[in-house]
Amino acid sequence: MTTTEDGARTVRLLGGHRPRRAAGVRLLGQYEGSGFRDERYLVERADRQMVLLTKLLYLIVENADGRTSTDLLAERVSRAYGHRLDRDDLVRLIDEKLGPSGLVALFNGAPVGQRKADPLLALSVRGVLLPATAVRVIARIFAPLFHRPIIFAVLGAVIAFDMWVVSTLAPAEVFGALVDPAGVLAALALLLMATLFHEFGHAAGCRYGGAKPGRIGVGIYLWIPAFYTNVTSAYRLDRAGRLRTDLGGVYFNAVFIVAAAGMYLWTGWSPLLAVIALSHLEIIQQLLPVVRFDGYYILGDLAGVPNLFGHVRPILLSLLPGRRNDPGVAQLRLRTRVVVTTWVLITVPALLIGLGLLTWNAPGYLADFWGRSSELWTGARALASTGQLGAAALALLSMLAITLPIVGLSVVLGRSVLHVVRAVRARHTAPSPAEEEPMDHSNADDPPGATSFTEDKMLRRRVPPPRDGWRHGLYYVSSGRINVGPSLAQQREQERIDRVRAPLREPRRVVTLSRKGGAGKTTTTLMLGHTLAMHRGDRVVALDANPDAGSLIYRVRRESPATVTNLLGERDLITKYADLRAYTSQARSRLEVIASDDDPTISQALGDRDYRTVLDLLTQHYNLILVDTGTGILDSAIQGILREADQIVVVMPPALDGARVAAGTLDWLDQHGHADLVSSAVAVINTTRGRPRWLQLDEIENHFSSRCAGTVRIPWDPALDSGAAVDLDDLRSATRDAYLELAELVATGFTTSRWTPVSVADPSLTAKGVS
Repeated sequence: MTTTEDGARTVRLLGGHRPRRAAGVRLLGQYEGSGFRDERYLVERADRQMVLLTKLLYLIVENADGRTSTDLLAERVSRAYGHRLDRDDLVRLIDEKLGPSGLVALFNGAPVGQRKADPLLALSVRGVLLPATAVRVIARIFAPLFHRPIIFAVLGAVIAFDMWVVSTLAPAEVFGALVDPAGVLAALALLLMATLFHEFGHAAGCRYGGAKPGRIGVGIYLWIPAFYTNVTSAYRLDRAGRLRTDLGGVYFNAVFIVAAAGMYLWTGWSPLLAVIALSHLEIIQQLLPVVRFDGYYILGDLAGVPNLFGHVRPILLSLLPGRRNDPGVAQLRLRTRVVVTTWVLITVPALLIGLGLLTWNAPGYLADFWGRSSELWTGARALASTGQLGAAALALLSMLAITLPIVGLSVVLGRSVLHVVRAVRARHTAPSPAEEEPMDHSNADDPPGATSFTEDKMLRRRVPPPRDGWRHGLYYVSSGRINVGPSLAQQREQERIDRVRAPLREPRRVVTLSRKGGAGKTTTTLMLGHTLAMHRGDRVVALDANPDAGSLIYRVRRESPATVTNLLGERDLITKYADLRAYTSQARSRLEVIASDDDPTISQALGDRDYRTVLDLLTQHYNLILVDTGTGILDSAIQGILREADQIVVVMPPALDGARVAAGTLDWLDQHGHADLVSSAVAVINTTRGRPRWLQLDEIENHFSSRCAGTVRIPWDPALDSGAAVDLDDLRSATRDAYLELAELVATGFTTSRWTPVSVADPSLTAKGVS
């Protein structure tokens, strides 16, 4: 027994590690508009943090179901990725990348450490202003403002009013209300409303694109009071949707300006003019990309790099003479690298200059703070005692205005020291994990509900009993009281069976091909059918489509004398499954077989249209249709069957000429419009007793593995040499395992279809991405 400790908790590991995706992790598919050379994929954690992953890491997260051991998980990911992933590399990636990011746990049931994003230039002293439910209602109300005619009308109205103000009013008239305390307070209140309405724009833009906004909060950004909106879910949108969300705040500033302009033209109230002018300044401020204003996220989405600050260090290191490009820089496209490098060269000096000036002036500011705050407090009390409440309130707001920078700068200084300490510690620890996109997000907005009552959480896991060996003997003798669990071999077998049971979205037609006689094509069709029928709950039928007296029916106990010709001639009488069952013979595995014609008096075989008619009829009553064909691929009947096929199995003997013929078959399919069948095909090598001395089967297997979805080597079995009816129970365990692997590979292709576009998986976010 292997254990892992987390405080006082001990986790039992049976049959090795079985990595499990962390609870609450959602796979969101490909990140649209990426600025990286290779694809990036989105994953959302339970705490609503987004993580950007490479395809390899995304596939690991996708397939880590808690039931698959590391060996089989590495095999599955390797097939999906197209390159070999060793078990040790898989464990290292989980340990160093996915585990610390809170995405995958290596040990069964072990807690996953989640490192929350803590960027240096982030909001501090945060609080909730509006919950997510209220924000979503507001966003739904304002979302129609993003219709294009309304956008053009708003922008046109802003331009027209600005031109009227510039040509008609003097600056003193625009800001005239700010000389009176009451006017200043009114302008500040309206400006606060405009800032909150700005956040409604982000939420409405997110909602208009189809994502769900989170809550609206308030905090201190650097030394400035600021609102923020949790729009993490907008990352799942395409680039246009993300830009709409980014620009939504600025656009709603324009909407507020139009509303304020209309009120001014109607009432002539002067504070509205000051608010309109200050709203223009707020738009300019928000479009600055130097810090985390809207312009920062707009530039990031335009470049396809969601966290620009995450690339500062790699970019600066890559600019040093004699240094090779950091992997985080080399992964960027050329255009994106130019944009990010330009941003770094502008942002870093600007921030350093600002920090230097702030540090230089800090002693003087702190020295004046106490005296100035005391004066304002005394003045506010005096004004209030004389009844000048507006002036007193303005003095208190001024006092608050000089206090907030002290709080904000103290938080920034403390966070800077904390980041330095973490950086020093990181030099002596493991490499950094996948990082989160450090937007201004917080924990989940919604409290746990009924969905948290899952079987995994609320029920103790029942360990399945062992089926054989000493484990089964101990279980039997103790009447089930002692259950040490199944063996590793039994666990692997069950994992394969689970994948064989993959659900079907529509009936599936699998065709077995071989242009060389004696390759074991009929045996492969039969045993694949037995395996699928035994482990799946749906109907499986095998059609003998060999025009030259196929022998498939002789491998099962024959129940019906009918053939495919009889079925075709009486198809109008078949209206339900029970009618069709009279034309099939069923084996103990529940596989049904339809015989081919073996009457020597028949002079003309069935053609293309005949077999396609039969396949259409079978599709109405069966979920899986296996088709055993002849050796003549140029025959019109086989070509018609290939046009109806969803997947093929190519069978070959362990011989050079047989492998060459099988490779030629794939070449022919590639050249005649069936390249999709080649990429999803499964190659089968039926080995014989006594391996050929000079033949390198490994090289043959590697060739077909590079072209097809997978290759299976079937060992020699004496039960298959008889040519008589054979069931799975008659085979050796190694042979049964090989056919189970074949069925697993075939079932892996059930998620794709030849007839519909392949969609991106459901459907990976760090700033730098992960390699």
